[in-house]
Amino acid sequence: MKKINIILFALGLIILGSSCSDDFGDINTPSDATTSVEPKFLFNPLVQAVFDNYQRNVNLYPDLYSQYWANTVSGFASPRYEYVDGWIGNQWNEHYTKDLRRANSIQDLYGEDPSYVDAIAIKEIWMCYWWSRITDTYGDVPYFGAGRTEAVPYHSQADIYTDLFARLDKAVNAITGNADQYEYNDGYDLIYDGDAMQWQKFGNSLRLRLAMRIANIDPTKAAAEAQAAVSGPGGLLASNADVVKVPMWSQGWYDYLHQMAWNWNNIRMSKTMSDYLYNQSSVGEDPRAPKWFAYQVEGAPTTKEDAGFDRYYGIENGYNLVPSDADENYATINLEGGYIDFVGDGANDKMYCPVMFYSEVKFLEAEAAMRGWVSGDANALYLEGVQASMDYVGVDSGDASDYIAGLPTLSGATEGDLKQLITQKWIANFPNGVEAWADFRRTDYPDITLPHDGVSGSSSVASGTWVKRVRYPDNEHLQNEANMPSSLNTLDTDRMDTKVWWDTANTKDKDGSGLMNSNL
Repeated sequence: MKKINIILFALGLIILGSSCSDDFGDINTPSDATTSVEPKFLFNPLVQAVFDNYQRNVNLYPDLYSQYWANTVSGFASPRYEYVDGWIGNQWNEHYTKDLRRANSIQDLYGEDPSYVDAIAIKEIWMCYWWSRITDTYGDVPYFGAGRTEAVPYHSQADIYTDLFARLDKAVNAITGNADQYEYNDGYDLIYDGDAMQWQKFGNSLRLRLAMRIANIDPTKAAAEAQAAVSGPGGLLASNADVVKVPMWSQGWYDYLHQMAWNWNNIRMSKTMSDYLYNQSSVGEDPRAPKWFAYQVEGAPTTKEDAGFDRYYGIENGYNLVPSDADENYATINLEGGYIDFVGDGANDKMYCPVMFYSEVKFLEAEAAMRGWVSGDANALYLEGVQASMDYVGVDSGDASDYIAGLPTLSGATEGDLKQLITQKWIANFPNGVEAWADFRRTDYPDITLPHDGVSGSSSVASGTWVKRVRYPDNEHLQNEANMPSSLNTLDTDRMDTKVWWDTANTKDKDGSGLMNSNL
């Protein structure tokens, strides 16, 4: 009984003590403690996320499926179209458990504050980019209300795209650029250092990208969104100074192409990439080739001439047992070629991951003009795209002019014209494998090859066809099949040759000349 009375007395003291303060938490909270998080501290890791698990999320999947690169490690599964949950599954987990929660926190903390209008709009533009990557990878995904405490159903890609267009429209029109607005400055915005007007340009340009993505599935909506993007406040990316790229931050270590190509020797230039660098212009070699690529000789980058080759050669995609001489006989990234997005500014050796090139915007405009959706001459815009890429890479002006003069002219709005445009866009978008793979699925251009050793028997891709999406993670099948699309909610039906919503073409329907009949 005595012990019980002592316990009751102690509890009474606690209750009495707590009644003496309006907020008991104040006793344990230092007077100078931070009680809220500035948006820039949440936004910075959202931007850095382009490097998260880059090898597993991007290099082993989109980079190989776009055929910028080929894998040079025997036994790797993804080059032969297998799904490996411990690799690409990270992208899903990182998006839903980490990145989306940061974005929601910015919205919850500052979404109603008039001093943060620009900050919220910038966050929205960036998250529209991330959501487009997620849904373009998988198809239907949990979207509306995702990232909160409760599970939400999967939503159709069509509905997601409709909402992304609405969010981009709201964001670009909300941006003020006023001096009284909060800025993601002090280096925390790794892309534009808080310049809201630059983000406005990216928002419009991203809207144009997504408009062209749905060109075949919903041309009426695509045309309307393309026109709204081109005429949006602030306009589109207007020069190479506007390029959307994320630098590797000096305070972190990142998976990126330098690791896969040099430190680990996991990749080499794809034969597909090599072929297109030598078959497009009457002058022969694309002058961007020596800027982008080199041979590895005794651990150092070497020109093709010094390595004893007549060109930069690439290896075929999809080997199961890779030739033992692959490292020395095929080209890799030229880390000393003067291309700033690999080498950086010289002082900090900073490298960048591209999100959107200015050249891509010109190609998007060219395709929209070809379809009659925006004003402008498609051929002139297409050539401007090539020139923008040459300038960005640092090609000599005379070499660039000679190459461009030797390119085929776009004569109208035919499949042949579109194939030529997309092929040059594919080259210029290097090394943005995420976007290159999306363009291939949408248009089935340029021509790429099937795995050298055939599609793996453990894949869910039929022989003679290409990967069209990535299957859902194992954890979704274990815990959330009830919410998944009914046609994909088993391990047997969740196939990687199933097309996403906007992919209407079938590569196997190409005619003898390699042209589709469904893009225009």
